[in-house]
Amino acid sequence: MISTITIEEQDKWDNIVKSFKNYDVNYLSQYAKAFAENGEGYPVLIYFENDTSKAMNVVMKRDISLSENFKGKLPPNEWFDLSTPYGYGGFWIEGEDFNTLDEEYEQYCKNNGFISEFVRFHLFGEYRDIFNGTVESHTNNVVRSLDLDIDDMLMDFEHKVRKNLKKANKAGLKIEIDESGKRIEEFLNIYYGTMDRNEAKSNFFFPESFFKTINKMINNFVYVHVIHEDRVISTELVIFGGENCYSFLGGTHSDFFSLRPNDFLKFEIIKWAKDKGLKRFILGGGYGQDDGIFRYKKSFSPNGIHKFYVGKRIFDEEKYSELIKIRSCNQDFNKDTNFFPKYRA
Repeated sequence: MISTITIEEQDKWDNIVKSFKNYDVNYLSQYAKAFAENGEGYPVLIYFENDTSKAMNVVMKRDISLSENFKGKLPPNEWFDLSTPYGYGGFWIEGEDFNTLDEEYEQYCKNNGFISEFVRFHLFGEYRDIFNGTVESHTNNVVRSLDLDIDDMLMDFEHKVRKNLKKANKAGLKIEIDESGKRIEEFLNIYYGTMDRNEAKSNFFFPESFFKTINKMINNFVYVHVIHEDRVISTELVIFGGENCYSFLGGTHSDFFSLRPNDFLKFEIIKWAKDKGLKRFILGGGYGQDDGIFRYKKSFSPNGIHKFYVGKRIFDEEKYSELIKIRSCNQDFNKDTNFFPKYRA
């Protein structure tokens, strides 16, 4: 009942994903491939189907023997762990045969040498409720529902956003919708500058090749640019599926903060998404627990706060303990770490 589709079978992969009503962009092959090219593992689409239900899950398959702490200590291509790509994931389910899905999946993982799994749960999926493992939430995400009329939505923003929009309009800012990524160089200059300014972790400095892979998701991405005097001063890559669009990556040129281009940008994305018939604009969270970035995003949807959950599951307790034992030989290993899986800490 469970089959595996590899990243080399992109057409088959995407046909399965798009067969699900209101599929989400995080499950598409090019999305997973972009993160694979950035060193996160080998992408696999796991597909379950029986007479009453079907489900899909995108995972990054990681050979534990390739981890720096296990090189030369484990046989290659034997022990693996799984992680959802950056963003949101877990099984996307149609139907209610959860028990069969869970039983089949657990046996599949044991048969294929998967020791553990780390899940970044989709905000609006059902998998978290039936997940047979540990579920935790340490951060919040902001979701802007698009069901209100634009004028009512505007009044639902915090006052400072409306004030900033007036300033942006007075400055004569314009918006440009770019469905091809033709301004990729301008986007990257602003994006990297923003990451530097925010002292972001190195893994957020995605290379140009990453974006070019994302740009192959035709009809599932768009760049939205704010133009001032023929220059891009704020920009955002938005990815979208059947119902949701995501504030994925972007930034603002610091020389133009006073014109409030980022508030203008977010509002224009919201209008674009509503016109497209999407239901939600997911702004995400901050770098930490309810930090300044989170509070800024919250200003566009004060009542749209959703907990972001992760899941931790061990399929083979004996091998998991054995890996921790091997790892414990390193002096720098902290056996009390909360990192999961612990043997990768």
